[in-house]
Amino acid sequence: MATSSKNAFVKFKRVQKSYDGETLVVKDLNLEIPKGEFLTMLGPSGSGKTTCLMMLAGFETATHGDILLDGVSINNIPPHQRGIGMVFQNYALFPHMTVAENLMISLAIANNTAFDALRLMDTPELRQQLDAVLTRYKLEAHRDSTVSALAQGVRKLLDIA
Repeated sequence: MATSSKNAFVKFKRVQKSYDGETLVVKDLNLEIPKGEFLTMLGPSGSGKTTCLMMLAGFETATHGDILLDGVSINNIPPHQRGIGMVFQNYALFPHMTVAENLMISLAIANNTAFDALRLMDTPELRQQLDAVLTRYKLEAHRDSTVSALAQGVRKLLDIA
């Protein structure tokens, strides 16, 4: 990408990241992304793609280097003040809750009743929606299982549902 620094909206300047103090997960990343640019990061598992996004969002700190947003270093700005969102690969399932409870939260959000999700589990409309999702993804047998008790393959189905 051949952009000049004055056009960069997001800029990684000599950014490095190490979790153990020895092995660099991200080594000397120099990247400039203009405003409005669509960027895809491709690479094998463990190549640092998610780590770069986590540093940009503020969930991880760079071991070395600067991350700039519109020309301002955001290295010391907390995540909630950066205005950057992130959707995680694993959709933040609640491991202590059952499959039905996790799905009900999603259904409640879709119905704009997220804060009342568990209380509303007994409403006929949400129960019907829950049954339809469980059937569609063949999760009926796991309805009352906690997420932490599920096999990875079944957990992945729950992520999709």
